[in-house]
Amino acid sequence: MTDSGERLGGRKKFRLDYNLIVLFILIAFIAIVTVMQITTITPGRFPTMIAPANLTNILSQVSATGIMAMGMAMVMIGGGIDLSVGMLTSFVVLHLAKSFIDPLYGERLPLLAAIFLSIVFAVAMETGMGWIISRFKVEPFIITLGGMICFRGIALRIVNSQEISMTIDGVQQLGTDGQYDLKASILPPDLVDVAGLTVNFPIYILVFIGITIFIWFIMKYTKYGRRIYAVGANSHAAYLAGINVKNIVMSTYTINGLLVSIASVFLLSRVNTAIISTGQNKEIDVIAAAVIGGVALSGGKGSIWGVFVGAILMGAIENGLTIMRQKAEMQFVAKGLIIIGAVVVGSIIESMVDRSQTKKRQQKMDDISEAATGMPTAE
Repeated sequence: MTDSGERLGGRKKFRLDYNLIVLFILIAFIAIVTVMQITTITPGRFPTMIAPANLTNILSQVSATGIMAMGMAMVMIGGGIDLSVGMLTSFVVLHLAKSFIDPLYGERLPLLAAIFLSIVFAVAMETGMGWIISRFKVEPFIITLGGMICFRGIALRIVNSQEISMTIDGVQQLGTDGQYDLKASILPPDLVDVAGLTVNFPIYILVFIGITIFIWFIMKYTKYGRRIYAVGANSHAAYLAGINVKNIVMSTYTINGLLVSIASVFLLSRVNTAIISTGQNKEIDVIAAAVIGGVALSGGKGSIWGVFVGAILMGAIENGLTIMRQKAEMQFVAKGLIIIGAVVVGSIIESMVDRSQTKKRQQKMDDISEAATGMPTAE
């Protein structure tokens, strides 16, 4: 096993090829939408799809999903899955808004205290699920499904099934002109691209990229990352090798809870309204980004940069179909086809590489046999 958790030979080649295919799909989709715009819009107008303002808008839209996908990738590489991230997102945004806007704990909490407390609760709940999964060796699908239902009930109970606006005295506290402007652009406010659109590069895009680099470094260059790959590939063999499988599995859920809660804060800063539907079906996008990026549901395999590109691809699909004035239903169809296609293509590539490696090993054995006996092997 290499330092990125990849097996020698075909496995490593497979991941590299697959990541390139995902990147190619992303580039091809952007190119197709751009060509369609060029052939249909007024001559001389710059196509919106490749306008810098739109590209940064895609990054802005996928930042929260992408951050969650990094945590999901770690869980799935370790052999688990988490269906509760959507409702956990709703819990974080509702608890944060309620404790800051209304006296949930007897009085309004300062914004930073509300954020901190919401993150602590999210991490604690995810750790609890991870503890149950790792200690009792139960199916993570069932436990996280139960967690999803439980988180939804807790979130609705906190706000009595009402929505909450993050506005006090007309000021959006987590958004533009707020106390903590998480939507602030690091670029000049009057920067305009060739299409005449204002280019914004919010802070949370940098956080998304920074978290991606950090998780990639952990998974590729640290002993902890290699152990996650080992546990996901074969937990029994990892146990015999001296790895504390239970703690490794539990820790992936803890990290996932932390990343989901951070992403939820940024998501709330974009919409500035907390409602139960904020995280509804979010787990589908998160798992889809991980699967498209090459993370195997069986565990032990996956690329962090592949997940990064997969998250952007999901956002590009929504953005491109919106530009082409397609109905929302078509976005679900496109996402579903992309997921199915990604899994099928990945399976085909893996089979091709495995066959190639088998032939190489057989040829090597034949060469050794021929050298030892002095007689050519039979074809």
